[in-house]
Amino acid sequence: MATVAQLIQYLRTKNHIGSGSPITAGDLARHFGISDGGVEVEMRDVIREAITQNELIGSHSRGFYLIGTLVELEENLDSLQSRAENILLRRRNMMRNWNNQNPTNQTTRTDLLVRP
Repeated sequence: MATVAQLIQYLRTKNHIGSGSPITAGDLARHFGISDGGVEVEMRDVIREAITQNELIGSHSRGFYLIGTLVELEENLDSLQSRAENILLRRRNMMRNWNNQNPTNQTTRTDLLVRP
């Protein structure tokens, strides 16, 4: 498996800097010889680990890249917030639906902050 250092070096060397120069997880996986059925889980794990280790790797629908500007950083932060809110909204809806359909067997899980 690729290391964080190898990933960052590759992104820099191949100039995948900025949202205009992304590379897909599939292309990264092929470069590093990772094959796991087309979902690139191992490659995505390396990307997550890189972010944990203070690297600034952004993404959008066309792939991954090293974040180079404040605008790119904020676009990624907004995207992550939106995704988190959508997941929490789905969670809230599931809890509400269950409780509405099961008045004598309701969940006691706490609702998490989500947009109304």
